[in-house]
Amino acid sequence: MYNVKKGIPLLGCSLDSNGANFGIFSNSAHNIVLEIYHSFKEKIPVFKIILDKMHYATGDIFHIYVEDIEEGMSYVWKIMDSAHELSKPILDPYAYCIEEDPCYPLTYRNGIVHKLYSESRKPSIPWEETILYEMHVGSFTKDISANMEEVKRGTYTGLIDKLPYLKQLGITTLELLPVFKWNPYTLRNRHPVTGKLLQDVWGYNTIAFFALDEKYSIDKDGFQVIQEFKQFIEAAHRLDLEVILDVVYNHTGEGGIGGKSFNFKYLSNNIYYKFDENNEYANHSGTGNTLNTNHYVVKQLILDSLRYWVTCMGVDGFRFDLASILGQDQYGKWMNHSVLNDISQDPILSHVKLISESWDAKGSYDVGRMPYHFREWSDYFRDTIRKFIRGDQGLTKSVADCMVGKEIYFSDAKKNNTHAVHFITAHDGFTMWDLLSYESKHNFENGEENRDGHNANYSCNCGVEGETSDVQILNMRKRRVKNYMCLLLLSKGIPMLLMGDEFCRTQKGNNNAYCQDNDIVWVDWERQKRFEDIFTFTKDLIKLRKTLKYFNHKKNNNYVVTWHGVYYNKPDWSYYSRSIACHIKGEKESIFIVANSYHEPLIFELPPSETKWLRVVDTNLTSPKDADIIGQKIESSHYQVECYSICVFLEG
Repeated sequence: MYNVKKGIPLLGCSLDSNGANFGIFSNSAHNIVLEIYHSFKEKIPVFKIILDKMHYATGDIFHIYVEDIEEGMSYVWKIMDSAHELSKPILDPYAYCIEEDPCYPLTYRNGIVHKLYSESRKPSIPWEETILYEMHVGSFTKDISANMEEVKRGTYTGLIDKLPYLKQLGITTLELLPVFKWNPYTLRNRHPVTGKLLQDVWGYNTIAFFALDEKYSIDKDGFQVIQEFKQFIEAAHRLDLEVILDVVYNHTGEGGIGGKSFNFKYLSNNIYYKFDENNEYANHSGTGNTLNTNHYVVKQLILDSLRYWVTCMGVDGFRFDLASILGQDQYGKWMNHSVLNDISQDPILSHVKLISESWDAKGSYDVGRMPYHFREWSDYFRDTIRKFIRGDQGLTKSVADCMVGKEIYFSDAKKNNTHAVHFITAHDGFTMWDLLSYESKHNFENGEENRDGHNANYSCNCGVEGETSDVQILNMRKRRVKNYMCLLLLSKGIPMLLMGDEFCRTQKGNNNAYCQDNDIVWVDWERQKRFEDIFTFTKDLIKLRKTLKYFNHKKNNNYVVTWHGVYYNKPDWSYYSRSIACHIKGEKESIFIVANSYHEPLIFELPPSETKWLRVVDTNLTSPKDADIIGQKIESSHYQVECYSICVFLEG
């Protein structure tokens, strides 16, 4: 029993009918110990062997084949130093499932599991038809108002129950905040009232790139976590919904000097991480370390991880956090060829959705420089639209560029206006309702004396800071939420909504809720009833976008876009202008969009037409007249657009 042979230099645990091959990379170890257990819960190993580099390594990969190993068992690696002292258990960088080691707090044991390929049918939704929805798995259903069994709340199973809602809204693609196993104990700040040490809730401190965190599963057993996630993916695919993952390959949860070691620091500190000229951890991510993505071993880890999530777990794509770092050299300078190019040219990965956040934490800004297959977050769109809806001046030309998806200059000439991901809100910032309820951030509960979070939010509170019962202020906030939705969903590009914005979710003014796991961030589903008019408006606007061919074709060569002011063919590009009109004319459809961010109503001349124009959107009106896809016929050649309102017309 448990006969061994050297095996092959293959990383991770590869299980077959006779046993399992184990492999791990280290360029610094001379002896590595492998311990195998019957299960995660057992404290005494059933098998233990010392692998010395002379007999059980090929180059820097230690490996061994052990017979009679079965699924459900677990294993750990430990490094043995020259004094024969053992390290704590090491988390295998290629482990598919993990659980906390019962013998060592805050360390992990690796599960032995068959690597099975996903047979789930992928929806493969074209980019030009994509509506993204960024969400946190836990916060989406954790509140009691989610109306489900307590055991389901905050889990993939709970999310399955909400998939029909997302389908009804018109979403095509879910973008999940990080779900890989992460280190939540990276913070030093405490809650200012309770004194409790706060934890990372968003998950941007990954320690295992192949394993799920158990937080979002009903059953915390490492093997069942995989099954529940796969069931969620399959349920989404059955409804023709895609799932993409927010992934963090720019740093790890091991931090810098003094940070807890899980694997990479033990195995090959000088390989996995970048160091500066003072031989200290480079900190391009703002978290204490930076992965050395230019080294072959690290590149291969990233590519293998991404392929695993596509081929075995069935996901439909990825959003890359601080992607600029993946395109930089040892010193943080942009490279013409990097792991980003490898991803973009990969025969598997080039066929899934790839999205980049094209900047880093040290000031590099690379929007427009990503390889062809990557779509890129447009912070320019975010800031421009926020300012315009607030009523700022000098923005009409920038707004026009955003509306046709030309606000980003792409270095790759093959890219077009379907390569910009448009958003107004995301996880790191105000919600859409809070943009209209708070002039400044209210992050005191984060324990950093309100120093954290962005200060440049371009928000306005419409007259009162925070929640109010004033009907006039509430109506103004609602109108501007609808304005945001119009420019987001009726601009050329890939729109992304933040969870709950469709019914005015609030975080009570917190614009950096990375350490909150309470009602500050949990979606309050009662607000869907309270703001049913905004939900219905958003749903109808998505439906309108899907019916218009202009937004659903890769190429719009047969469309002519012209710009206008209150008078047709006379756009006002002056600094003081706060209104703009756009006429999109094709062979079979004609669209006229008017946006007025002036504090008074303006009368706009409608384009000449052989038929009457139909008003399909007027954000000044109340539901259901504010979004009427059937349309209201306009008899006049002019239309009064109220202050801080947007109107959309279709040629009848």
